[in-house]
Amino acid sequence: MRYVVAALVGLSLTLSTTAHAQEVMQLGPVLVVTVVDAKPERAGAGQQVFMADRGGRKGQYVVVTSSATNSQAAGATSTVYNLLSPKTVPTLPQVDVLGMHYLKIRPERSEAFERFVAEKLHPTVGNLRPDLRVLYYKAVKGADAGNYVALFALTKVSRDKYWPGGSDSDDLRAAFAPAVKALRPELATYLVEGSYATDPKLAAAIYESREWTDYVLVSK
Repeated sequence: MRYVVAALVGLSLTLSTTAHAQEVMQLGPVLVVTVVDAKPERAGAGQQVFMADRGGRKGQYVVVTSSATNSQAAGATSTVYNLLSPKTVPTLPQVDVLGMHYLKIRPERSEAFERFVAEKLHPTVGNLRPDLRVLYYKAVKGADAGNYVALFALTKVSRDKYWPGGSDSDDLRAAFAPAVKALRPELATYLVEGSYATDPKLAAAIYESREWTDYVLVSK
């Protein structure tokens, strides 16, 4: 009988591990984000469904894939994002929260901004902590083409750790303090004035845009 029990426990652990694996997304150097009218009954192969639970687009559903070959990439409601300077971010994380901060970069500074990401931003905040990383993507196709996002790559566990109850934690302040102090003056020269957070009480300060949304993975 104990062998049967052991087998059932093993099966339960396997199913639990499999279910958990389905509830995170492996980020890729390409992200295709498609806005949908309502929660899809099911996602297609390679697609995952996210719902905005915080920020300016709260309640919105999106279908996300890390493959630009997906048929939805050509849709009018789709945006294709490419990771800037991918060689500076050797290992991309698995996440269940996409914290999308929509950047407003001064047009005349866009090329310099991309060099800044490669040389300073990704080596610093792109590898901030194993469970807290800020990755910069550029929209290359879709209605938002030409614009940039700072993607706070998180899990719900890490979001609750760094923003418990939606407020900044001491851990968040400790994580961002060196980056804010070292890079804030130069980063500000690339951003449109008034488009980013300026409250000194905010730990991530200039890295947070005034226009942002947290998308949370919908469990399958």
